[in-house]
Amino acid sequence: MLLCGVLTLIAGGAFIVVACGYRGVDIWVWDWADVTFSPRYRTRWGSPWKSLERMRLQLGFMGVALVILGLVTVTR
Repeated sequence: MLLCGVLTLIAGGAFIVVACGYRGVDIWVWDWADVTFSPRYRTRWGSPWKSLERMRLQLGFMGVALVILGLVTVTR
């Protein structure tokens, strides 16, 4: 259970780093998604997200949720 909590904290921290745009990681994720996702999931902008801001907002909320979940798991 401790390992799951630590991994959740790491994933949440990574999402928050992408959401904050630390050292251009958000652009790297945007480009990775453009290459990785199949045409069925892409929008006309290429990525599965409509804009970079929307991607950063979505990953930011998910990062905060994962950090909270990880903290609850680790402290149990």
